[in-house]
Amino acid sequence: MKKNKILTGIFVAGCVAVIGVAGIVTMFAKDNFGNKDLICNGVSVGSVNVGGLTQKQAQKKISEYIEDREQQQLVINIRDDQVQAAASEIGFTIKRDEYAAQALAIGKKGNLWKRFQEIRKAEQGEKDIELEEVIDDEAVQTFVQTKCTVYDIKAKNSRLKFKNGELKATKSSEGLEVQVDKTVQNIKKAFRNKKIKGRDVLNVEADVEVTEPDLTQEEASQCTDLLGKYSTTYATYQVERSGNVATAAGRINGTVLKPGQTFSTIKVIKDRTEANGYKPAPEYSSGKVVSGIGGGVCQVSTTLYNAVLNAELKVVERSPHSMVVHYVPVSRDAAISGDYKDFKFKNNTEYPVYIMGSASGGVLSFRIYGHETREAGREISFESEVTDTIQPGKEVVTEDPSQPASYRTVTQSAHVGYKAKLWKIIKVDGVQTKKKIVNTSAYNASPQYVTVGKQPATAAPSSEKPSASGKPSPTDKSSSKKTAGDDASAAKATGTGKTDSQTKKDTGTKTTGSQTKKSTGTKTTGSQAKKSTGTKTTGSQTKKSTGTKTTGSQTKKSTGTRQ
Repeated sequence: MKKNKILTGIFVAGCVAVIGVAGIVTMFAKDNFGNKDLICNGVSVGSVNVGGLTQKQAQKKISEYIEDREQQQLVINIRDDQVQAAASEIGFTIKRDEYAAQALAIGKKGNLWKRFQEIRKAEQGEKDIELEEVIDDEAVQTFVQTKCTVYDIKAKNSRLKFKNGELKATKSSEGLEVQVDKTVQNIKKAFRNKKIKGRDVLNVEADVEVTEPDLTQEEASQCTDLLGKYSTTYATYQVERSGNVATAAGRINGTVLKPGQTFSTIKVIKDRTEANGYKPAPEYSSGKVVSGIGGGVCQVSTTLYNAVLNAELKVVERSPHSMVVHYVPVSRDAAISGDYKDFKFKNNTEYPVYIMGSASGGVLSFRIYGHETREAGREISFESEVTDTIQPGKEVVTEDPSQPASYRTVTQSAHVGYKAKLWKIIKVDGVQTKKKIVNTSAYNASPQYVTVGKQPATAAPSSEKPSASGKPSPTDKSSSKKTAGDDASAAKATGTGKTDSQTKKDTGTKTTGSQTKKSTGTKTTGSQAKKSTGTKTTGSQTKKSTGTKTTGSQTKKSTGTRQ
């Protein structure tokens, strides 16, 4: 029995050996063992069959395949539209490498058994060398973003329009939006498909989602009740400021706030830059009126603030101006500045609210529509109360050495400062039921700013010399008789530069006939003459710049003494 088992084992081993030898013989017959210059049958590179080829032949075939793949046509289907591009346009490349050498090495290294196993796997299609494919993530993302999203269809909101005196809701419609990230993944998946040949067209479906409008016609039909409104006026001759007001109001117009949403003024009107349509115009800064890009937009936030108060929506953030403004009472303003002062409010109702804004003909208006839920007979009003007044103080004088001493101009008028409160008064059927504080505000005082000239006055030399006896010269016998030379001297002495007929001067000097007046309060009548600087002699009379007033032989001083 034992002897039979041994014989059986020897027989089986012999059979295996015969089969192995037969296989090896077969391999030799197919040149898989015998020819070192040919690639084993069944070997492929990136799905390209290179079996039975030389390395050079295989490399050429692989290179052609790579070029075809990189120029492969890609078609992205976006519903009824298509976007076409070569694979290289979306950043698809295949790394150049010694793929043919790797294919030739299969079944050529190792012991006889190892080589036999590799050759058998190759014949069974299990020896495929992968090409190193690369897709540039940034390139494909940019391609989809720039080429595919142009077919997005924006959802159309319903709008409120007046028709035959009634507010009606327009039709709304759904939108379509390409989902960029998901579409990118679809493209990458298509390129990884091993069954694709180099000249095949790659068809990819873009991921498209339906978007709903922010305000459907059904919702808008519930927003036809006027909840609150407010208007202010502005000067249309200030062209740049008027333009800023209109630009900001236009960006707010048509805004829809769903229940619970918060509105930010600085986000909706965009950054105040020239690129966004804003111009330089007057605005407050550090207690002064200066020119700034977007000057005037605070009137927009202020007007909207008062409409929001009347609509009784929830104010989230509001700040007063640094100084009082002219277009609303104290405590009824809402300043915006940079990204640190904003006017925000929340839709605290259960229905959407719709904001209408307009700026035309010097009138800025906001109207807020929604669904009225407040009880009938309920009325609200607002009352500003000044609790403290701060005087502006002494004017600030700046000297300008390039201007004459008589020059004086106000560069900024004074602003009185205030502390104030805003009260909300609620009445039901005409009876006051509640009064509460809405806000408290503080406004800085600012002095008047004045610029004066500092250029020294130049005294004109006298053309005549007095006689040794101190008597008048022959040409100065009578105050009622003057020559042209006398007029010129008098004009120079007063600084008017006028002769003979003597007219008005912008420094305040007034001259009529032989009379001369100055804005300092000095008055001269008939043969009398008076001057604020220097000394003038007419007849035997002499007056100085001390404020002395002389009539005939009498002399009065500005101290109040009368003679």
